[in-house]
Amino acid sequence: MKNWLLWVIAWVVVCGTAVKSSAAFERQPESVRACGMGGAGSAIAGNIWGALMNPAALACVTGRMIAVSAAPSPFGIEELRRAACAYTEPLGRLTASVTGIRYGYELYREVTLGAACGYDCGEGVRVGATLTLESLSIAGYGHGSCAGLDAGVLWQIVSGLEIGASAANWNSPSPGNSHENIPTTFQAGIAYTLPGGFLVACDIVEDPHFPAEVRLGAELAVAEFFFLRAGVSMDPSSCSAGVGIHFLPIEIEYAFSRHQELGYTHRFGLSLRLGGS
Repeated sequence: MKNWLLWVIAWVVVCGTAVKSSAAFERQPESVRACGMGGAGSAIAGNIWGALMNPAALACVTGRMIAVSAAPSPFGIEELRRAACAYTEPLGRLTASVTGIRYGYELYREVTLGAACGYDCGEGVRVGATLTLESLSIAGYGHGSCAGLDAGVLWQIVSGLEIGASAANWNSPSPGNSHENIPTTFQAGIAYTLPGGFLVACDIVEDPHFPAEVRLGAELAVAEFFFLRAGVSMDPSSCSAGVGIHFLPIEIEYAFSRHQELGYTHRFGLSLRLGGS
C-alpha cells in the first residue's frame, strides 16, 4: 500500500496536478546557478548546463569541465529525487557536451541522455542543438523511450547584454507506445551584466498546455570567488535564493526554492574545470 501511494504521489507531481508540468520529462534548469535565480538563464553565456536549457550557451564555455547537480528530496519527497551530470569539451569555435539526468525511484523512473554542441558564428552570434534520448520506466507497466531535438540561439547585442531563445523537444516525441507526446516548449530571455559584477536576467517559458511563465533572477558578485543569487517565478508562484563559491578549478553551488503550496526544494552542485581559462 505504501509503495502504491508513493507511486501515485510521484505520478501526480509529474503529470502536473500538483505542480506545473507538461507531463513526463518536464524540462527543468539543472543548473544550480539558474535555480537560485528563479530558473532564469537562457541568455546567460558559458553555461555548462546549456545542453538542457539553451544549447547555444555552450559555445561560450572556454575550458573542459565536468559538473554534477542533485535535488535529493524535492518538496520533502525523496521519491522525486533528481540527479544530473554534464561534461563539456571545447573544440575551437565548437563546444561539444554530453549530459545525463535521472529522476524518480524504483517504481517510476525517467532517464534522459543528451549529446549537444554549440557553435560560435562570430559577431556575437552563437547557435546550438541537442539530441536527447528519453527513457521512461514504470514498475508493472513496462518502459518506453524516444528521441527529442532541441535548438537554441544566443546573441550578444553589446558588451554585457545578451538575448537568447530555445525550443525543447520541437519534434514532439512520444515515449514507447504512448499516444501522448512530449510537448514542445519555448524559452526566451535577456541577461545584462552591470559594472561591478551585478547580473540580472529575465526569461519567459511557453508551454502549449499552460499560461506563459515569467522568471526573474539576479546575481551579485560579493567577492571574486563568492556570489549571491535570488529570483522569483510566476505561475506557479515560487521564490528562490542561492550561493556560489568559486575556488578554481572547483565551483560549489547551492540553491533552494519555495513553492507556494508544496514547500521547499534544496539543490546542490559541484563542477570541476579540467583545463582552459
